[in-house]
Amino acid sequence: ARALPPPRVVLTLLNVKELTPEVAGIIVNPHIQTFLTLPALQAVDVATAVALSGHGGCLRLWGIETLAPDVAEALTKSPGESLELTGVRDISPEVAHALANGKRGQLVLGMRRLSGEIAAILANFHGDLWFPRLETLSLEAATGFSKHRRDLNLGPAHITPDVAEVLLRHDASIGLTGVKRLAPGVGDILAKHMFEVRLMLDEIDSAPLARKLFSQTGRSASVCCLLTMSPEITAEYAQRNPGYLERLDSLSVEAARELAKGDLPITLPAITKLSPELATVLTDRVRPVYLSGIKALDGPDAVPVAEALASTRGPIWMDFLERVSAPALAALRKKDTIRQKN
Repeated sequence: ARALPPPRVVLTLLNVKELTPEVAGIIVNPHIQTFLTLPALQAVDVATAVALSGHGGCLRLWGIETLAPDVAEALTKSPGESLELTGVRDISPEVAHALANGKRGQLVLGMRRLSGEIAAILANFHGDLWFPRLETLSLEAATGFSKHRRDLNLGPAHITPDVAEVLLRHDASIGLTGVKRLAPGVGDILAKHMFEVRLMLDEIDSAPLARKLFSQTGRSASVCCLLTMSPEITAEYAQRNPGYLERLDSLSVEAARELAKGDLPITLPAITKLSPELATVLTDRVRPVYLSGIKALDGPDAVPVAEALASTRGPIWMDFLERVSAPALAALRKKDTIRQKN
């Protein structure tokens, strides 16, 4: 352990299954912006837990599945950043109290379900709470979290509209960062939350929610996973330009028309095919359109698509175009603001 080279800002020991207090004291780092990961470690005694609590950064103990109250207390004994216990599926009220009284800045716990009692105890924790494996959140658990005053991330948890209403009482940001699509009606409710709502959805079904997400400080994360947008949501996007549409691979003609109304360049790396009508409405604008996902322009629609692209005002970049038929290439060359790979 002493021979490990400094500065050890990120230290991952994949196969270490046992650790003594002395070795734990050597490998920890007191600085905040550090990571210590021990995924194979399945159990620690109190003395080792105390030594590990001296790590000032993110402490990842993913292999631990059960916690005793004294070990939980020892692991959170010293101030530090995140303590990640994603292997822990269940905790007793005594363990919950020990964790809630701890000094870490964030607790990451692997429970799939939470009782109202455990949620109410953990709500006393002074730091952020994150449940990356939570499957569902009951009305009782949502009520239990009402007095928590730091960030609450519920991961992939399914929530109903009545649970969403209760979550509005939470006086800090709420995250459901593992959820792909919200249940009907939930989006309109979460849009009323006074603090940030953190979502990384495949599709947004609520214009008020889109308006909120696209106006927040973390707005770029709210669009990075979008696979499609309705015209209504696209109109909100065009007004606020929240960020890079990295995964958007489906867009209707009506949505493309709304997107083209925005003031900034359009970049669509996941769109791989265009219809003539979609090509026309998407590029009928002054600002440029980057179609880096288009790698081929051949087949029966190649010429109509090329003619559509050549007929509009907007500069077009297709830097990753690999195949293009001769007639389509001739049509593209009619427009001097189309750029493609040489």
